[in-house]
Amino acid sequence: MLSKNDIQFIKESIAPHTAPVLSLYFDANPAEPTNQKRGWLVRVKDSLKGLDLPRELAPKVIKELDLIIPAARTYVVFADNNDLMKIYALQVDLPVVDLAHSRIEVRWGKPYVFPLVYAIDEYSRQGVVLLDKAKWHFYTLHLGEIHEVADAFLDIPRDHSRKDEKRPAMRFEQGLVLRGGAEGDHFERHIEASVQRFYKHNASVLEKLVAAWHIDELIFMGPNEDTRFFESYLPKALRQRVIGYAPSLPKPAPSAGEVLQKVAPIIEEKMQATEQALLDEIRDVGRWTIPTVLNDLQMGRLHLLVAPWKVESDVLRCARGLVVEDQAAAKAYCPGQATQEVALRDVLPDLAVAHGARLEFVHGESESRLLNEFGGLAGLSRWRRVKED
Repeated sequence: MLSKNDIQFIKESIAPHTAPVLSLYFDANPAEPTNQKRGWLVRVKDSLKGLDLPRELAPKVIKELDLIIPAARTYVVFADNNDLMKIYALQVDLPVVDLAHSRIEVRWGKPYVFPLVYAIDEYSRQGVVLLDKAKWHFYTLHLGEIHEVADAFLDIPRDHSRKDEKRPAMRFEQGLVLRGGAEGDHFERHIEASVQRFYKHNASVLEKLVAAWHIDELIFMGPNEDTRFFESYLPKALRQRVIGYAPSLPKPAPSAGEVLQKVAPIIEEKMQATEQALLDEIRDVGRWTIPTVLNDLQMGRLHLLVAPWKVESDVLRCARGLVVEDQAAAKAYCPGQATQEVALRDVLPDLAVAHGARLEFVHGESESRLLNEFGGLAGLSRWRRVKED
């Protein structure tokens, strides 16, 4: 898992590093047949041969990579001919890096940090609260990796209130929390003091964990009556971060990997729902197709730009910097200027930054919809037009 120091170094030292820097992204997923027998290393060597690198740099990089026993999906390398040599392992794919075919993305020049920095900043951080029978656990998820925060919660109280060995929540109307009025007051008066303190304390603990680990979304695992009962003790701001619930795992004290496998579909479903809702909004009040969006973006009209995870189109950049879809647009908007064909994925991030638009990528079903229904690019205007009835 990338540490805070790693993230700080990438943003503060690698991103502004003086060119030229070798930026290398490659797929070494051990589950892929093409990566068996270190096939990924052969492809890296072949790719480096095609670059005009300093004589000592390629052997230095290969020597470092030769020590790797792959356990991640994507590896990122930044190196120069002096003392820069950083290798990062990630369990996720990255936007505008298409490793599906050659499985290599390599550049020599300005540090190509955008895909990595985008993932660091835009991937949500999830917190998983596992309400086990004897002990509660808290896990953090980011960039496809999971980490358990040791001893995050108080243990389940084992005093006289546990005589019947039922879970605390089961002793209170099967988890039904009554609020307000005479029934609510009656309910509150009869809650065992130790259990009430336990839930209130752990609600406070969770609030601090969410703040300390910068958690964006919460998932609860455990019996439904327990998770809903605990959730009722949380402040509204935390309850609004809950994105799903998962049942208990069959054995106590599961591994972090087992927890990740259980909650991954919940995270994916939430991400797709969010992306589809965004595309629905764009269909209602937004703008789309590559020529329309490029024009609006460079006129400063868009505050949000939506692109597919794999941007495969080519565009033209006029001599004075304007980016257009084709020669017909070049004649119309930059007549007489020389043009250069460039990959849209190479210019899109800089265009978004230059014109003050937030760039968001969509994947999976949302990516297919963006390509088929919206023509490859979409956006939301700074000034919304009013729909006519």
